[in-house]
Amino acid sequence: MHLYEPFGWISLIIALVAIWGMARSFKKRQFFPLAFAAVTVLVFGFFGVATLIYGGIPG
Repeated sequence: MHLYEPFGWISLIIALVAIWGMARSFKKRQFFPLAFAAVTVLVFGFFGVATLIYGGIPG
């Protein structure tokens, strides 16, 4: 585990903010921002977890 990697933590914080944005977009029934936030959660969540576990994308 590479818990000292700041990029991993920053990516997870961005993913958490995007989850909050998904909830707000769903509540207001705005679907384009909802889809954009969902893609953001998937991408930044994946890179955040991969960075914290592997120190980057395993290759």
